Amino acid sequence: MKVVNLISLLTAAFLIQHVTLKAQSDPIKESLNVTGELTPISFGEQFTYYSKILDETRTVNIYLPEHYYESSEEHTYPVVLLNDRHGDQFFHTTAGIVRHLSSVDRIPESIVVSFHNAEGYAPNVYNNGMWGSQEMLEFDADPDLFIKHLTEEFFPYLESNFRAVDYRIIVGVSGSAIFPMHTFAKAPGLFQGHFILASADVVGMGYASGETFIDAFELALQDNSNLRGNLYFGVADGDLTWQEEYITNVDELKQRLDPYLTDNFKMKIDVIPNEDHYASYMKAMLAGFEIVFPKKKWSARYRDLVKQNGNALANIDAFYNNLSDEYGFRILPKADRWNNVNCYRFIGSRFLLEERTDEAIEVIQRWVKYRPKSAEALSQLAKGYKTNDQMELAISTQKAAITLARQYDLESVSKYEKQLIELNKK
Repeated sequence: MKVVNLISLLTAAFLIQHVTLKAQSDPIKESLNVTGELTPISFGEQFTYYSKILDETRTVNIYLPEHYYESSEEHTYPVVLLNDRHGDQFFHTTAGIVRHLSSVDRIPESIVVSFHNAEGYAPNVYNNGMWGSQEMLEFDADPDLFIKHLTEEFFPYLESNFRAVDYRIIVGVSGSAIFPMHTFAKAPGLFQGHFILASADVVGMGYASGETFIDAFELALQDNSNLRGNLYFGVADGDLTWQEEYITNVDELKQRLDPYLTDNFKMKIDVIPNEDHYASYMKAMLAGFEIVFPKKKWSARYRDLVKQNGNALANIDAFYNNLSDEYGFRILPKADRWNNVNCYRFIGSRFLLEERTDEAIEVIQRWVKYRPKSAEALSQLAKGYKTNDQMELAISTQKAAITLARQYDLESVSKYEKQLIELNKK
């Protein structure tokens, strides 16, 4: 499909309306003895869209990475999709987990999305004695139509408008795990990670009486021997006390899928101790992310990288290029971090102190490139030019820093103006 046609399709399919959350009048709040207004803090936004494929309007909760609006267009992001109505319940929790883990470089910066107050598109499944006496759980939906919607409308829209990449994790909790299980069984390449949580009962259900999702998973793995992905199955130990069949399900899942594990397809099954059904969510999510983004791969130490032979910036790039090749999307080094030295800001400043001026300028230039709205980065670059006796370039760069500060960092304008005065004196 030509790009122009794709854009036309998306424009027709999605009518976006951003929703701004506002504080509402509350007598209890008004009675508090506080200075100023109480202002809500939100890590998410909402937009609505119309899907031609589903012929319905949906509202999406979306969390964008912490520095999304300050980062360059080169920064792209994998997607974490929370399924069904549980997406509302766990959206803020998941956004908080992703925000924290990405800020400490344990996972890539990621987009989190869920469908607000939306009915799911799960297939009808046979109960197999897992939930009471009813024979089937009936949803009267077309899950394959929803897969078509995700593939042809929703994910392309995220890629076009929010710099999302074709690397996705779907999270299902309890009954909301039925559709994620369906995607693993019927469209195993759509998501690179499946987090199936609190579902020791649901995995024992299936498309036909006496058949289970375990059967469907095994068949999918037989038919897709080169599958690349991650399956994480987390269940609270408290859930396993309800029925003996739940323990059997967990044991059988591991026994039957273990033979299909490869370097490209990984699985972990956790029974989370001392937890109940929904209370296990945070521990399960942390364990799931560790499977997909293991610490040993993601905990880069920039100070060690720049000590290696060769150019410092090239060594840092090489580490992240290897990660990018492995995961199939571009992963960039951190330009800045509030909590750690593993970033361009710290390395550039350290090189200036160590009189490695040429390398310092190179690193800080990359910081400027990745954070084009950062007056601090430009001011630090001016310092590098000054140290290198490039005074005219230092002055023009400092002036540019002041211009940026007047747009994005008013509190720092006077500081940068004083630095410019000192440069002019020299």
